[in-house]
Amino acid sequence: MYDRERQIKRAIDSCLNQKFRSFEVIVVDDGSTDKSVDVVRGYSDDRVKLICHPVNRGACPARNTGVSAAKGEWMVFLDSDDELIRDSLTTIYNRSSELSGDISRIEFMGKLDSGLTSPDPPLRNEFWDYIGYIKWLEECHGRRQDSLPIIRRGTFTHVKFPDYRSNESPYHLNFMKKFNAMSFPDVVALYHQDAENQLTRPDTKRIFEYARDQVNAGESLLHEHGKELKCYAPMVYRMHISGLATLSFIMGNRLKGFKYSVLSLSDNVFSIRTWVILLFGFIGSKPIAWLKCYRISLLSKPR
Repeated sequence: MYDRERQIKRAIDSCLNQKFRSFEVIVVDDGSTDKSVDVVRGYSDDRVKLICHPVNRGACPARNTGVSAAKGEWMVFLDSDDELIRDSLTTIYNRSSELSGDISRIEFMGKLDSGLTSPDPPLRNEFWDYIGYIKWLEECHGRRQDSLPIIRRGTFTHVKFPDYRSNESPYHLNFMKKFNAMSFPDVVALYHQDAENQLTRPDTKRIFEYARDQVNAGESLLHEHGKELKCYAPMVYRMHISGLATLSFIMGNRLKGFKYSVLSLSDNVFSIRTWVILLFGFIGSKPIAWLKCYRISLLSKPR
C-alpha cells in the first residue's frame, strides 16, 4: 500500500466479507504520505495486521515483508487498489485442496473495470513447468496479462522478490525455474484503474528514479533466462532487450543503450521500435523518457 487512502478500505473489506474465514490480511504500508495508515488502523478485526516501511521501497520489497510476517500456507498477492470477488477465497481453497504436493503456485483470472477479463487469452485448467510458463508469456504477449498468483509460503526460502525497485518479472521466472504451477479459469479478483499512482500510469519522475534498479533487474533476468526466452518466447525476449536499451538511455548510459539496441536489431533489423529508441536515446534522456511514458499510456488503455 502506498498512498491509497481512498482504495485500501475496498480491498480489505473484500477480504473480510468472504464466507471462507481462515485467513489473515497483512497490509504492508510502503511509506505512505496520506492517511492510508489511519484507515487500516481503524479496523478492529484481529485478522488485519499492519506493517509499516519507514520509507517507500517499492512493491517487491513490500511483498517480501508481507510474506515474512505471514502464517498461512498460501499467499494471495492482492494489490491495494483491487478487490477479491465474493466467495473467491472459497474457490481458491477448493482448488488448492485438489493439488498434488509438487504444485507450489496457482494462477487465477481477474476482471477489469471495463468488464474485460484478464489475462487474454483466458487461462485454462493447465499444468505449467518452467518452459510451459515461458510459452504462456509468449502466448499473451502484447495482450492483457494481469492475473492473480497464489504461492506457497514455503517457497520463499528458495525464491524471493528482488529487494529493490524492480518489476516482478525476475521473481516469477526464477520461481518457475524451481517450482511447478497450475492455472485455472476462475475469475477471483476485480482490477481497478481508479488510483492516480498506479505503476501502469505514465510518470516521468518515477521512470528516472527506477531506471537503474530496473536495468539491474533486466540484466539479471536475461542472464538467468535469456536463452530460454529467446528459444520459446522470442517476442518477450525482444521486449526485454529493447526495454533495457530504453532504460539505459534514460539513465544516461548511451554506450549500454547502443549495445542493447544493436542486440535487438541483430535479431530483427527491421524493428521500427528499436530504431525509434536509438533515435530518441541519442537525442537525450528526457526525450526517451517521454517516449516511454507515451508507450505506457498506450499500453494502459483497456484492450
